Order: sequence, then structure tokens, then C-alpha cells
Amino acid sequence: MMQYDIKLKKQPQKYLLKADSNIQRKLLKALDGLKHLKGDIVKLRNSKYYRLKLLHYRIVFERDDIIRIISVEEMDTRTNINYRRYSR
Repeated sequence: MMQYDIKLKKQPQKYLLKADSNIQRKLLKALDGLKHLKGDIVKLRNSKYYRLKLLHYRIVFERDDIIRIISVEEMDTRTNINYRRYSR
């Protein structure tokens, strides 16, 4: 199975830098699994975006199957993610 390249937008980059080392390690491991589309992934309703769930953290991303890139839009805790932003 081919893998995707991961591209982090500004917000996820900042979130990773702010997180403590234990959480940072878990999020990086989840992003590594995301390269192979592994994990608790669900397509968001009426949207081109997907959600990866890791403990009480959520990673919202968009994937392009043609050029095999996953663009991470947002990374935050469950209560701080606003999914309405990603619906059409």
C-alpha cells in the first residue's frame, strides 16, 4: 500500500509545538499512522474532510488521492473542534 505525504497547516504546527512531550509523541505517532490511513478515521458528513480520533484529541484533514497528500487542517481536543466549519 502506498503512503501519503502529510502537510500540516499553521494551526496544527503550532498545536504540536505547544503540546507537552507525551502528547506530542502520541500525536506524531497518529500522524505517522495517518500516512497509511490507519486509525479511527471517519469522513465528515456533507464535506470533503475527514476526522482522526485519538484519545480525546481530534485531527481534521483533507486527502487528495491523486497526488497522495493529506493536508491537516486542524488539531485540537474534542471539545475545541468546531466541525460545522468543515461542512458545506
